[in-house]
Parts: sequence; C-alpha cells; structure tokens
Amino acid sequence: MLSKQHNKLLFFALSAIVALSALVLTRPIRFIQFASTDLQCALTLQTFELQWIHSVEKERWQETYQIADQQLLLTTTQFKTFGAGTPSNTGVIASTDGWLHYKIKRLLPRIHWVVSRNVESTVLTEFGEWPLYHDLGDYAEIQIQVMQVPRWHYFIQESCNDYFKKP
Repeated sequence: MLSKQHNKLLFFALSAIVALSALVLTRPIRFIQFASTDLQCALTLQTFELQWIHSVEKERWQETYQIADQQLLLTTTQFKTFGAGTPSNTGVIASTDGWLHYKIKRLLPRIHWVVSRNVESTVLTEFGEWPLYHDLGDYAEIQIQVMQVPRWHYFIQESCNDYFKKP
C-alpha cells in the first residue's frame, strides 16, 4: 500500500517537472539576430550601437538601437561633424563630450547593413566591441532584426557574445 502511494507521488512529481519544463521551454524569448551568409547569432541585450566612419566626413558616427516589441527602435544618433544628410528635424541632446547627439525615435523592422573595412563597421554593447569588418568580408551584407521564438529554439542559436572584445 505504501509503495503504491509512493509511486503515485513520484509520478505526480515527475509529471509536474515535465509540465513546468515544457512551459518554460516553450515560453517565447526576444533577442536581436545578426545574420549574413557567413554567420547567424543571437544577442540577448535590449540595446546596441552601430558605429562606422562616415565616407565623406571621415569621422565616426554612432546610432543607438533598442528592442521595441518586434522591431528595432533607433533612439539616438551621434557624430562629430555636421553636414549634408545630417538629421536636423530632431531633438538635440545636450552633451560636453565633443559629439553632437540627436534624439531620433524611428521604428525599423530590420536593418540591412553593408560591412566594410573602409568604414570600420562595428557593433558596440556592454559586452564590448564587435568589429564586423574583421569577421565578414568587405561589402558583406548583414541583417539585424528582432526575433521572438520559443526559448528552446534560442538555446540552439549561436550566441553573438563571443564576438565582442573589451577595448
């Protein structure tokens, strides 16, 4: 009699563990996917920056993005010189670091970016810098977008974290 009760309790405990595991593994997770013909990886951070050297002005530009639902939100842009093509209908953010900072707030479903050694295409996060031009060939295209998948699917994705180096 005691053995039957023990088996029932064990069965219910294992069933609960399996049910909770299934619930956790199927719960959606949102991440930023970087994909090209040569790589595909996932970044779980909510924000990142794209940095490059402007082809005409020869100065660094940076754009800050964050996840906003299923899209990327361009929140700010920063640059050191002001010229043609520079955003002028947005809010200036006060700064004393030698950069011009602008508030943008533009939603994008994805970013198609062409990587180049000439402009030193780089991704910046709290993990460090990822110089894409070191890992991808000149003029390689990379697509950056927000993905939402079941948690189990995320675990089979390559992580982008190993590409970042602390400066």
